[in-house]
Amino acid sequence: KEFQKVTKVSDSLLTVIAPLFKFPDWVNRKKMNDSYQSKSPEKIIKKDLNTATAEDLLPIRGIGEKLSERILKYRERLGGFSSKKQLGEVYGLSEEVITEVWKYFDLLSPAQITKIDLNLASKKELSKVPYLNYKEVEALLIFRSEQGNLSSLKDLQAIGFSQEKIEQLSWYLKAEK
Repeated sequence: KEFQKVTKVSDSLLTVIAPLFKFPDWVNRKKMNDSYQSKSPEKIIKKDLNTATAEDLLPIRGIGEKLSERILKYRERLGGFSSKKQLGEVYGLSEEVITEVWKYFDLLSPAQITKIDLNLASKKELSKVPYLNYKEVEALLIFRSEQGNLSSLKDLQAIGFSQEKIEQLSWYLKAEK
């Protein structure tokens, strides 16, 4: 029917040439699945991305063994996903795959992160915080030594940290006077 719509072939000619058409198996399966789904839509029960295994991620279109392992390693490095935005930081994930992941997963449990006090943290502790590079740790320590204790993370704007960066750091750091 779709071929006939596009080509405007008559019914008689279509009946003659139709047996010559070869379609891959997935086309026929899709037709069967579409008719089944239209009768009874299946409700998706979302899983927790912070507790998902590599095997849980494999059925998602666009994710193979390497990407599923990369997602889990990144999650481990972060201490768990605190925001849906963080999945977009995983190298090699396209927007389409990320959209597909959020169809089947959500952030149901909080990330397992112990916040460290920015005013008491050592250079070594700060260097382990995701989203801080070596130069930023140095700048932060110099700022802290010159200004004294910070009253809140918003004080980091004086060093040039963006609001987005401060939000990311708020998952790992706290500032108490």
